[in-house]
Amino acid sequence: MDSKFRPLPMSELKDEDDSVDTLANAARTGRRQPRRQQEPSKSLLSSSKTLRLLSVILHSTLVVLHLVLIAIWATNLEHRLVFPFDTARNKLISLLITTISTAFGTIYAAVLVFVTQTLSMRRGMQADQTLTATHDHSAAWAGLGAAVSHIWYQKAVPASLVGVLSPFLYLGNILVFHITTPALFSLVTFTSTVPGPVQTQSIPALNFTAINPALLNGTQVTSDEYGDFVDAYTKGALIFLPSVLGTGTNLGLSGSTIYDVVDVNQGVGNVTVNATGVTTTCGDLPGVELSLDDNGSGFGNYTFNGTYYYDFDIPDTQPGIISAIITEGLFQYMIFYSTVPVVDSSNNRGPFLSPSENGTFQFIACTQTPVSQVATVDAGSRQLLAVAPDIRKTDSTWGPYTGPNDILKIENVFDTFTILYTNAPVSDIQSDQNFLPSSVAQLYLNQKLNLTASNGTVTHTPENMTLHDVENALSDLAASIFWALSHIPPIHGNVAGCGSSACIDDNNDPFTVLRGNATVTNPITKARLDLSIIAVSAGLAASIALMIIAYPTSIFTRGGVEATEPPIDGLGVLHAIWLYRNHPELETLIDQAEYPSTQNLREAGMVRVRLVE
Repeated sequence: MDSKFRPLPMSELKDEDDSVDTLANAARTGRRQPRRQQEPSKSLLSSSKTLRLLSVILHSTLVVLHLVLIAIWATNLEHRLVFPFDTARNKLISLLITTISTAFGTIYAAVLVFVTQTLSMRRGMQADQTLTATHDHSAAWAGLGAAVSHIWYQKAVPASLVGVLSPFLYLGNILVFHITTPALFSLVTFTSTVPGPVQTQSIPALNFTAINPALLNGTQVTSDEYGDFVDAYTKGALIFLPSVLGTGTNLGLSGSTIYDVVDVNQGVGNVTVNATGVTTTCGDLPGVELSLDDNGSGFGNYTFNGTYYYDFDIPDTQPGIISAIITEGLFQYMIFYSTVPVVDSSNNRGPFLSPSENGTFQFIACTQTPVSQVATVDAGSRQLLAVAPDIRKTDSTWGPYTGPNDILKIENVFDTFTILYTNAPVSDIQSDQNFLPSSVAQLYLNQKLNLTASNGTVTHTPENMTLHDVENALSDLAASIFWALSHIPPIHGNVAGCGSSACIDDNNDPFTVLRGNATVTNPITKARLDLSIIAVSAGLAASIALMIIAYPTSIFTRGGVEATEPPIDGLGVLHAIWLYRNHPELETLIDQAEYPSTQNLREAGMVRVRLVE
């Protein structure tokens, strides 16, 4: 065989006793002389002083790193590292984060164990303690399992429980550090928001291009002509007046406020949109002369701003109603008569007329005015959340009406309320003793003031009603009419009763829907770096424990003087043989164990020695 060592032939073998004698004789013949060797060079890492300084730096740095991580977590600095959401890329980034943190933790922990283990063994060799304690302490550094077993051995032969617990606790905290380091950072998805535009549907506007050019007076239209033009349109649109039909909450309408309706979107949170409120101002109308015929209806005339108006009709004179008069002309203000006294906030009522035993009448002139508002709506439901300023009236005071003159120049949709109210379609409910049907606008107004039931009958006649309640009801009615013009598709085509020169067709509407823009907050999924406070806290506790456990080895001195460098740098098998050969006194100090079990050897080693001076 080519090997240096070869088996002996059977003829050359001796019995077992001869072999033992041969070993014993070889031991008695003396030791081999040591080879002539050069003194080993002193490397930087072999210096105990360097290792102690490195131990202090490494353990302190580890604690500081965890404190910095806690500060980062408290200020959410790690959340600034944001990535666009992409499943494949995020998996790769997550893998890189885990790999880098695991590699860092493994290398750092390996260096810590090497430095602390080396210093601890050197300290054990220079300590004055039992040989068994030195053995247990050295063997416990082999790993957690070895440390646990040698802690168990202390039950039979208590050599040094503290000396074995030290490597056990250190290696245990290293294990904690191995677990927490990969768990420090993770990539989590979250919902971010970005602003985005969304279209809105606003109040209606006049469509002058749909009007017969012969009716135009520049960019304005006189009331008489325009009234004929919108007659067919309003009958088609206002028949579905939601306030009358009781359809509940409608997007874009809240009381006397018309707010912009945002288109269906994916936004979250609140959206600020434009809104327009309608406020009504009423006053008493002096100079009214009224006559009633035998049927309970009547006619009258009045003077306003020096102009005499005559032949207005009163279709209904039953108690407990409020209605608009029917005039020969159309005006920018509306005149209402009430058979219920209307009082102001001071309990004063306007002038009443008592033409006959059929009843008394109070005349009121009212004007609607738009008010700019700002509304807040929910992006998802698109429902109104708040509106400002609040234009709901809580008090009003009687006074003479001072409104615009009778010549109407229509410039915006709010100037058409009188026309729209007068041309509102009729309902199926008869509201007077002459069996005339009530218009949807008339019916809504009386229901709003709790004067009539849903079937049009007068349920009760109140003693009075307040002026601001009348104004608020008219404001709600006006807002509902304007809302219907932009949110309910009208019935087009020729309608009986409209003038031949003013009828609209299927492609031309007198009102157009205004479109606007608003800004919504759109959710978007992203990924960001997240720091686990549980992992950081556990890592900080483990780092502090490691620093405390390593403290004795980091500052090890004897008698206030720094310990000298030991001649050997380990306690392996070869080191143990060298120690035994260079300490012949050990043979006399240690009892011979007939059976070399672990317990017997540990009992034999219970003698105090210092292996290295």
